[in-house]
Amino acid sequence: MLTGMALMTSGLAASPAFAAQGFPREVTDALGRRVRIAAPPQRIVVVFPSNVELAWALGLEDRVAAIGGRVRWPESARAKPSIGGSLGYSAEAVAAYRPDLVVVTPSHYTALGLVEAFERVQVPSVVLAHPDLPSVLRNIDLLGRATGADDAARALRASMEERLNAVARTVAVAPRRSVYLETAAAARGAFQTMGTGHYANDALQWAGGRNVFADLQGSQQVSAEAIFVRDPDVIISLQQVPKDPASIAERPGWHSLRAVKSGRVVVLERSHKLIPGPRQIEAVEQYARALHPELFA
Repeated sequence: MLTGMALMTSGLAASPAFAAQGFPREVTDALGRRVRIAAPPQRIVVVFPSNVELAWALGLEDRVAAIGGRVRWPESARAKPSIGGSLGYSAEAVAAYRPDLVVVTPSHYTALGLVEAFERVQVPSVVLAHPDLPSVLRNIDLLGRATGADDAARALRASMEERLNAVARTVAVAPRRSVYLETAAAARGAFQTMGTGHYANDALQWAGGRNVFADLQGSQQVSAEAIFVRDPDVIISLQQVPKDPASIAERPGWHSLRAVKSGRVVVLERSHKLIPGPRQIEAVEQYARALHPELFA
């Protein structure tokens, strides 16, 4: 099966476009793999929306040969060839674009299958994971080093950290408000939220909030009764198409919640808030305004 792939990827390292200072170099990815990269990659295949956003933020778009996953942003990325999505990823489909670096994330088992396949034909692959907000920052450094975009990575990380610190300084003067973050409202009274070990939980903390479901791990489904028991100061609902916050108050029994009675129900566009890429800084800033509007008047 991989014979054809080996032929399509052979000879790339001989290209003169690969000559650059600091290469070959080695990086350690999210799986603890030590990956040797011979020269600055010129034909990168990037799988998963957050990795695509990171590649564009580092100025790598001209070096991206193809992308994978349900990518909606940036708009220019949607013009790139696609190698798959929810139904999986084929090593042969990726090989057709003659990659010299494959960037994946372990959210889809077939994406991880690409790692083993390309290892066999000596094409480097880097796995990025993003269970929390610090890992998003580390991924900037990792992809920057893997591609030779070190200066862009340093600048991007510095900018994000500066904005994070600015939010932290602003909200430090106010008490933390308890918050229920609703990422989806399912039928029959089931609701989706995030607990500890998730970048959205970290973003709420940076924004001056205290997640009422921080005792849970990762993405979780909760009941209305569980929300009533925790009675948050603020409700933030993420919606693909934002609706009037009053619709949340109209749910059976929700009028008794502290957040509803005090008018602290905020609906935000879901958009990038559930994509663990560089735009997480924008999520933090929007959460901070939702939690402490008086500080951002």
